[in-house]
Amino acid sequence: MPAGDDNSPTPYGSLKIPDCFRADAELLTAAEVAELLRISASSVRRLQQRRRIAFLKVGGSIRFTKHDVISYLARQRTETIDKQRI
Repeated sequence: MPAGDDNSPTPYGSLKIPDCFRADAELLTAAEVAELLRISASSVRRLQQRRRIAFLKVGGSIRFTKHDVISYLARQRTETIDKQRI
């Protein structure tokens, strides 16, 4: 059975673990997210503090999954006027 298959058992019983929490999920620092989004690290921290972008606390450090960064970007997308008329 492939890893991450919906039918595969988890150590948490029937609880479905989201893909962003898979063992191979890439965790990014605020500086790495800033570089990816081409904004300042303080802007990333502001997004995190205002809960605009999802994050994880690992020990005392803040980390972001690449999945959560992409989800944030998708929520920020504004459709074109032409596409809205269809």
